[in-house]
Amino acid sequence: MVNLLRPPSVSSSSRFGTVTGLWREQSPYDRRALKTGIVHFGPGRFFRGHLACIIHNYLAQKDSQEQRWGICGVSLKSQQTITRLKPQRFLYTLTKHSSCAQNREEAEVIGSIREIVNGREKCEYVLEKMASPSVHLVTLTITQGGYHLDKNFNLDTANEDIAHDLRNPSTPTTAIGFIVEALRRRRDRSMTPFTTLSCDNLPRNGEILRKAVLAYAHSIDPQLAEYIRDSAVFPNSVVDRIVPQEQESDYNYPSRLLQVRDRAPIVTEPFWQFVVEDNFTGDRPKWEDTGVIMTSDITPFLYMKSRFLNAVHSFIACLAVRAGIEYMHEAIALPEFQLFTRLLMDDIAAATPVPRQMCEQYMEQVLLRLSNEDLPDTTERISSETCRKIGKYIFPILQDAYSLNVSMKRIILPVAAWLLAVREEACESGQPYHAKDTQSAITAIQEGAVISGILGLENCEHTQVVDNECQQALRDIQTHGLLTTLKNYSEGGILNETALSAS
Repeated sequence: MVNLLRPPSVSSSSRFGTVTGLWREQSPYDRRALKTGIVHFGPGRFFRGHLACIIHNYLAQKDSQEQRWGICGVSLKSQQTITRLKPQRFLYTLTKHSSCAQNREEAEVIGSIREIVNGREKCEYVLEKMASPSVHLVTLTITQGGYHLDKNFNLDTANEDIAHDLRNPSTPTTAIGFIVEALRRRRDRSMTPFTTLSCDNLPRNGEILRKAVLAYAHSIDPQLAEYIRDSAVFPNSVVDRIVPQEQESDYNYPSRLLQVRDRAPIVTEPFWQFVVEDNFTGDRPKWEDTGVIMTSDITPFLYMKSRFLNAVHSFIACLAVRAGIEYMHEAIALPEFQLFTRLLMDDIAAATPVPRQMCEQYMEQVLLRLSNEDLPDTTERISSETCRKIGKYIFPILQDAYSLNVSMKRIILPVAAWLLAVREEACESGQPYHAKDTQSAITAIQEGAVISGILGLENCEHTQVVDNECQQALRDIQTHGLLTTLKNYSEGGILNETALSAS
């Protein structure tokens, strides 16, 4: 996998057309008629493969009266996306690629983004855009780091960028600062506040965002915080689509499938999901017509996404790095991994308070998606920051398994495999493995810490049970090897020493 710092030269071949030229020939709607109804912070690859694509499909299906949902993207960090997309009038190609789909490859030009601007250079322009009557939605994909939270998911007011904005609230540099200042302007102009919708992979992301916004606003003006608390809304959402890191091969799809050159192509899987809490201050797209799930309670969807995709993704990666397997689809293709993962998901389902039928449907989708060899994703990337993922996705499963008397053995095993790889700094074959995690966590693991130790949990009955199970799994892997242990755990538990030695 090669990550490019710049796109290949687009002037070397005259036989290919341009993205803008193709749009003029085959556009499904008139971009000149688009009005900005959405301001989006964080116009990176996931956003362009997910929300921008959803809005594009919505615009393509609706009549001219719905052309009020164009997007203004705001970048507060890297300006690479602007540099690449501006010459193409912010048009780009999106290719859906899957070895498991009936139509293996489909490509189209996405036109929902009217512009992307540098928020730090054009602060006033962005604030006035957010305060304009046509804007009803402010959306975010800024990753957890963009919210400037502490370890308890509270706003870190000591953060350098947040501290700057608190001193200079009318010229913010953070998404939180922009939201609060724009809401202040709308309040002062007697306008309805926009709905602020986090599309980041955080548990109950709307509640986390609302809490951070209120803390920031209270530090500036308690009356403003009161207004936001009483008048503004921050719906929770669940987002899902695998959009891998950029690869050199991404540039081949638009030229081969559409005969155009593209400076910033997106390649993704066919599957997507967007679940939104139906709580808005005013107008919103009727995007349920295009497959968005609007609901009064995202809880079951949050459980399924975090446990059957996020956690299982991490589980497979943890096993794979110990086995020395480079790509996720290569791991899931092994019979030992496939059977173990299916049984592991059954255990997770038994510990998850969601109707079994919903779990089953989601589980089948996940297994199919992770086996997509046409979107190679490295186990090294997925296994990065595993300590954080254990605390965020995996330990809650273990807690529920303990409470519901569900066996933890299979749930613990991938974590133990990863701990062993970190401790030995090697895969089972002896190939070096260098964990991408915090140095404090790596040091603790190498000194013998298990789950409660690396998470800093208080010692109690259920943490003791978790740690004991983890120690047993470590011994099993060390004694019998990973693949044999996977087979044994897939047979309903750990065979006793006599049975193992006899085999």
